[in-house]
Amino acid sequence: MQHETRGVTRWRRSAFLAVPATAAVAAMATAMVQGALAANLSLTSVPFTLSSKTVAAPQGIGAVMHTIDAGGAKGAAEVGLAKAGLDGICVHAVQSVNLPVIGSLGTWSLNISSPAAATPLTSDQLVAGAGLQANKLVLDAQSLKAATATLHASDTSPNVIGAAADGAGIKSSGITDGAPGQFGLDATGGRTDIRNLNADANGATISGAITLPDLAIGVAHGDKGC
Repeated sequence: MQHETRGVTRWRRSAFLAVPATAAVAAMATAMVQGALAANLSLTSVPFTLSSKTVAAPQGIGAVMHTIDAGGAKGAAEVGLAKAGLDGICVHAVQSVNLPVIGSLGTWSLNISSPAAATPLTSDQLVAGAGLQANKLVLDAQSLKAATATLHASDTSPNVIGAAADGAGIKSSGITDGAPGQFGLDATGGRTDIRNLNADANGATISGAITLPDLAIGVAHGDKGC
């Protein structure tokens, strides 16, 4: 009886068995790149930067004072957008890597991105469905900056600074844990347009699906953005 030599990889057999798995991964990757596969993004307690060239929120935004624990108690603002159209997105996280015995491997970056359109999208186009579309986007942000932000409103549906954090308007933005008596911003009276959004956050939750055309996920040595 002839025995096979141990420790030898039989490439032909291994390749044959790997075909179904490889095909499945390739199909998923193709679907995500083409924007046909929706990805549900949820990040919590991981410091990161989220940026986008243009954001249009047709139902406005809500914000409340919020406290989270990310290596120690820190104050943060919880910002909610019931619906948002984004012209590109970049999620950039940095972390030091240390392994037992081996020790420190230095600082590494994880980038999740979907590029902005070659021709910048207008707020009207984003509201109409162009770009990335997200529902119930809620950020726990230590800081949120923008080149410009326009908060539209009307006499019948004004924006309110100092609104109750548990008010109906703020709840409609996706923030459901605002405590009575907390300070809040209810800017759900009309559309909110934001240009060059940059948020330093510890958490982001998208309750619904988000479609990411030309999705790219990469790891880089050092602090390198998208």
